Amino acid sequence: MEHAKHIIRAVLLLVIAATVFVLARHFAIPASYGEYGSYRSASVTEHAAKETRHGAADSCAGCHAEQVDNKAGGKHATLSCESCHAPLAVHVLNDQKVGPMPIPTPVEACGWCHQKLRARPEGFPQVVLADHVAENGETMTDSVCLECHNAHNPSE
Repeated sequence: MEHAKHIIRAVLLLVIAATVFVLARHFAIPASYGEYGSYRSASVTEHAAKETRHGAADSCAGCHAEQVDNKAGGKHATLSCESCHAPLAVHVLNDQKVGPMPIPTPVEACGWCHQKLRARPEGFPQVVLADHVAENGETMTDSVCLECHNAHNPSE
């Protein structure tokens, strides 16, 4: 039996480790975990209670009808304003203006979607910006895209 002491100690350590693990798991996992699947179901109501940061597709039309109408007639009609600008809550919160809407430079904003990348679909309008600017006889500036294109309706 003297040679079995190390085995008894190892088994005792495994039992203690398993007990600690089960107790820690019991206190670490929230009660609502697993109620409706492998997530914490209470998180749904927690997220629903958070303040809305993004606006609906027509949330800008009240103050910016001209830009929204212009966008509606062009190739950017399906884009949310927040695709190029910041979330609505940065500019308007509870129907009150809280600050200026960040407006990225056209080169930056247009480049997010139209900079040539192999991963984009072949028919999607893409440009190598420096080449496109040079081909059209322009010089590279932050607002060079607006020399030829309307940001809200580029087909104009």
